Amino acid sequence: MIKSLSLTIFIILIPAFLLTGQTEYLPKKVYKAYRIEEAPLINGLFDDAAWQQGEWAGDFTQNEPYADRPPTQPTEFKVAFDDVHLYIAVKALDSSPDSITNRMSRRDNGDGDMVFVVFDSYHDLRTGFVFGVSSAGVRFDMIMSNNGQSEDPTWDPIWQAKAEMHEWGWGAEMKIPFTQLRFNKDSENVWGFEVARQIFRENELSLWHPVPRNAPGFIHALGELDGLQEIEPRKQFDLTPYGVASLKTYEAEEGNPYATGSDPKFNVGLDGKIGVTNNLTLDFTINPDFGQVEADPSEVNLSAFETYFEEKRPFFIEGKNITSFNVGLGDGDVGNDNLFYSRRIGRRPHGYPSLGDGEYARVPTFTRILGAAKLTGKTEKGLSVGVLQAITADTKATIDQGGTERQETIEPLTSYSLARVQKDFNKGNTILGGAVTTAIRKLDGTDLNYLHKNATSGGIDFTQYFKERNYMLNASVFMSHVQGSEEAIARTQQSSARYFQRPDADYVTFDDTRTS
Repeated sequence: MIKSLSLTIFIILIPAFLLTGQTEYLPKKVYKAYRIEEAPLINGLFDDAAWQQGEWAGDFTQNEPYADRPPTQPTEFKVAFDDVHLYIAVKALDSSPDSITNRMSRRDNGDGDMVFVVFDSYHDLRTGFVFGVSSAGVRFDMIMSNNGQSEDPTWDPIWQAKAEMHEWGWGAEMKIPFTQLRFNKDSENVWGFEVARQIFRENELSLWHPVPRNAPGFIHALGELDGLQEIEPRKQFDLTPYGVASLKTYEAEEGNPYATGSDPKFNVGLDGKIGVTNNLTLDFTINPDFGQVEADPSEVNLSAFETYFEEKRPFFIEGKNITSFNVGLGDGDVGNDNLFYSRRIGRRPHGYPSLGDGEYARVPTFTRILGAAKLTGKTEKGLSVGVLQAITADTKATIDQGGTERQETIEPLTSYSLARVQKDFNKGNTILGGAVTTAIRKLDGTDLNYLHKNATSGGIDFTQYFKERNYMLNASVFMSHVQGSEEAIARTQQSSARYFQRPDADYVTFDDTRTS
């Protein structure tokens, strides 16, 4: 029985240009990509026949530190394509090549001199796919959404890039498969397009198409890329089976049958990606292995608030810009909570076995994901869809007492699901969307009655831009509902997120008989 309902409502009117005045835009530059018959070798040398065609474009404008000034060093680029790939060549000309900051770093942690290209391949004026490379050849990629207000550097598409030093500066070549971009079939529209260069020693950023620094967003103000209308989206069909073997050795513990000094393990699974239509992609995984994902940093949390870790698992990163439903105020994804937190799927088990004298236990450190599937995409009419379903295993600890084993559930069989839709109207100036998430646990036969049996959250969001996106009205309404035993709901009421038991709040009442 639902005895109460809590709603959270945000309505924000943001004058995006604040006190700087109305944003003035220059007519959009257009670059026309050209078709090539023979693919260039990606080496940063520009000695292939492909780069003997077309015209080098340049005439960049400084954006930082001095807006609307000529850059201190010129930059030129070309864009070519064939049926499968986009090719970008960038000449970062420099009068002092020995002063170029050339630093090796990790992917997505670009340091030193860099060049970037941005594609709004949907041409929805909201979504940008960013590809960058440093003078040392370090790649950088991310997705920008919400007109550049949100950035997701965890996105790691498959593409190539190479940089090479020259006597005139440095050069970069990129090879980007069309499968890594999303765009409409038979589109008559151009793509949004931008080329940017960072000169580290000058702390300078210059852009091919000028974007005013007081612009209320970034993607809608990009230049345009023409000539790709004949290209059709490439439907993907990728199946990636895996097998992992490991052996952990350590000092044996006398009497403990689960600490014999070595732990051999073997695991198999399958990942897949299928292009269902030109606009929709189905990702699925069976018994996924996330061993290739870097470990989370160690953190000691002494606060009353939950620690939120960045999602790094490829399956959950795919299409994250579509499935996100931000529920707060702040700077993009950093300042916003989200209705759906995917790191809870496959988390460390909630429970721990109760051990008696002389008992030993083998306790899993994570919950196995049996399988998961995700359908994401955006149609030609501006409807974006994201649907996810994941099932995690009934996770048991094995307990030994004098050679007799028993098992105890420490995390129940659980189903997680998410549905997210958004619709663009009026050339993307009006956006209406909604989302629903659920988590359903099978608690029967377990001693985990302190967990919620099921949890549901849902919301509706609305965005309206005015005056060439100088103003934005943003409104969202969302709610949550949980059910479980009296113990589970009592813990929920008394948690640090609510404190229903505090004496100074006469508008809430702690009720230990509630089950929702």
